[in-house]
Amino acid sequence: MISANLYLLAKKIHRFLVIIIAVVGILMSFTGILLKYTFLATKFSFIDLGQVRYVHNNLSPFFSIIFFMMALTGIIMYIFPLTRNK
Repeated sequence: MISANLYLLAKKIHRFLVIIIAVVGILMSFTGILLKYTFLATKFSFIDLGQVRYVHNNLSPFFSIIFFMMALTGIIMYIFPLTRNK
């Protein structure tokens, strides 16, 4: 059975992770678009595709870990009300 304290902690962590995943997700999508459509990067001479690929590849583990933690806290937040009704 999930306690109310665990539920409240999961809720706080989940809110914090939403902000982080939004920022990392925007960065990942921006770098992913530049890697997919390289003609956009060639229009601007200051964009280094090697550096863009480096940033994209190094952000992906953080994105995965944060997303997994969000899923865990989301599951806790989903299950808690179900256990309270019974």
